[in-house]
Amino acid sequence: MAGDLSTLVRTSLASFGPERPIRLLVVDDDARVRAAIGQTIAGEADLVMVADASDAPTALVLAEGTNPSVALVDVLLPDDTTGLALVRALGQSPGCAVVAMSIRGGLRLAVLAAGAVAFVEKGSDVDAILDAVRAAAPTHH
Repeated sequence: MAGDLSTLVRTSLASFGPERPIRLLVVDDDARVRAAIGQTIAGEADLVMVADASDAPTALVLAEGTNPSVALVDVLLPDDTTGLALVRALGQSPGCAVVAMSIRGGLRLAVLAAGAVAFVEKGSDVDAILDAVRAAAPTHH
């Protein structure tokens, strides 16, 4: 019994250490983009995609159920105002940082004002997107 308790304590403590992966929610109306991001981070030990959504209502429900540490959100969802509203809503969730992405670089100020901690252009190098996600992640200590 003591061995089981010891293992449980070590496992619990390890889940709070730096090796705990960044829990990522990806929101993009293009299934190919969501799949590409999922495939890209599959090989990254510090990132795990906990959910993906094609629209704001689904993203909000999934965020509540999966507690992502970072949400990577395409601001240009089918209804542009929905993307900004989603950034605002997710940005107010405790423990969830929002990285906004768009093909329109001119939206940078609007998304940052809405609560995103970072903005990346969709045409950016994949490493730039992953770097933004990692930089935005709340510390796991």
